[in-house]
Amino acid sequence: MFEKIQQVGTVEVLRTRIYPLDPKTGDHPLATTVVVEPGTYPLYGYVDTVFWMMTGRINSFGFDKIGDGMFTMNLADAPEGPEVTFPSPRYGPEQWVEFITSPVCTEGHPDQRLRIQKTEGEPK
Repeated sequence: MFEKIQQVGTVEVLRTRIYPLDPKTGDHPLATTVVVEPGTYPLYGYVDTVFWMMTGRINSFGFDKIGDGMFTMNLADAPEGPEVTFPSPRYGPEQWVEFITSPVCTEGHPDQRLRIQKTEGEPK
């Protein structure tokens, strides 16, 4: 009766990447981000969407206290926070096709950052 979330493959992160903890916040400057190290993560399908789950450490951005309630902000990424597991954005059918054909996912492209491996046929 109801569709279940099912693992349909894996996503291999090839290089350290920074993702928003909540994919709906986008690139908001105060959004919490997560440093995800290279590794393999489960790819899921649900109805006609696809997403994967990642594990990483909260990005602390290098805030340094300099006294009297003042802080400096170093924009360098620093995976110093707690470990979290969180989802990627959800991709509908058209967005998925666009995503997997982008340079980020294209095998051998200099900008490749992810490798998608499907085990349950083509995600919708």
